[in-house]
Amino acid sequence: MKNKKIQTYWQQHCQRNNIVAEAESWTFAEEYADYLLALVLAGQKTATCAAKASYLHDQDPLPSAGEFKIILDSRQQPGAIIKLSSVEELPMNQVSEAFALAEGEGDYATWYRVHQDYFTRSLSEIGITFSDDLTLVCERFEVLDLASLSYEQWLDFARRLLQHHDCAKLEALMLLQHLSGKSRSFILAFGETLLSGVEIQQLSALLLRRLQGEPMAYILGEREFWNLTLKVSEHTLIPRPDTEILVEKALELAAEQMAQHTVKTYRILDLGTGTGAIALALAKTLQQQFSSHCNIHVTGLDKIPQAVELAKENQQLNGIENVTFLVSDWFSELAPESQFDMIVSNPPYIDQADPHLARGDVRFEPLTALVAEQQGLADLNQIIQQANPYLRPGGWLLLEHGWQQGQQVRSLFTKNAWQQVETVKDYADNDRVTLAQLV
Repeated sequence: MKNKKIQTYWQQHCQRNNIVAEAESWTFAEEYADYLLALVLAGQKTATCAAKASYLHDQDPLPSAGEFKIILDSRQQPGAIIKLSSVEELPMNQVSEAFALAEGEGDYATWYRVHQDYFTRSLSEIGITFSDDLTLVCERFEVLDLASLSYEQWLDFARRLLQHHDCAKLEALMLLQHLSGKSRSFILAFGETLLSGVEIQQLSALLLRRLQGEPMAYILGEREFWNLTLKVSEHTLIPRPDTEILVEKALELAAEQMAQHTVKTYRILDLGTGTGAIALALAKTLQQQFSSHCNIHVTGLDKIPQAVELAKENQQLNGIENVTFLVSDWFSELAPESQFDMIVSNPPYIDQADPHLARGDVRFEPLTALVAEQQGLADLNQIIQQANPYLRPGGWLLLEHGWQQGQQVRSLFTKNAWQQVETVKDYADNDRVTLAQLV
């Protein structure tokens, strides 16, 4: 045993389970110690392997089935107790896919590549050249116990794993808030509160999802937008601050028209509504400001039924009544006589060849809500061409688009005889929303 805390942890486990045995304590490969431990804590890793040559070089005994092990984190603190259920020596190129998957680090190809890189580096330090038939000691194990962790200890563990994220401390805290249901102030004030084994497993699974790049909004299942809390899912885009520019401009234009008390009804259409973010933000804000003299209603359309159902959930969650959500591919399901005072949309506008699609949050978002043909302009062009019959004279069409598409979208509006064409910049001073009026 490396320290008294580890020894005490093992003794307590033995007493609880009437075990009389010794246990070896160790960490996974140093640079991966916390990550691989997190896989064990999450229940995603039940196997591990090492080069037999490393055991022989270090003159360490080979492991045997039935042995107990205490897995430590990178700071030599106990993380879990495991029991080896089987040990087998195999050439690396004969390791089964089932064993590779049990290691919890990805599919077989990923497992092979990662281990090839690791063994090539580590064995070169002791003068051994990697080969595909390198003998591995393959161990399968069962997890017997997860070491106790307090709020404070788990946050420290999570922050180490998230250290390359810009908001590591905040993200770790958000995950703990989400799972525990406790406020930030409670967690920080009562950091000694112990997590249950189930909570440690669930938190570790959430943490691993974030480490794989999954957006926090999908992990938490919600996102703040405007003055709303919105549920999100894999069927919809995650609402972004830039889209609030569209909401701000739409509110400004609507307010100018409704400030004239002669306007008794005001109808807005939101195309490709997704979570319902734009529709709900407009409906709630305008209702609060002008409902005393104007009947305000917003219609949100989306061709994805799951998105429409999610938007309805968000409507109920936020207690907003003056919105209707319908399944429709742009204008296709609207009655021909339908007319609105304003149409807004954040349509797909990314070129399918854009390299940014392979980076960051968008890797997890639905391509149907991101990508459009014609270098990202196809849906923007379709809306501009088809919107006229659905707008009342003097009505506005506002479209969010990519930061380099302002000039192209203005040209599309002008080509289709729209008036008062204008582009609004986002908070980073990039072209973000272009609008025009039907005169």
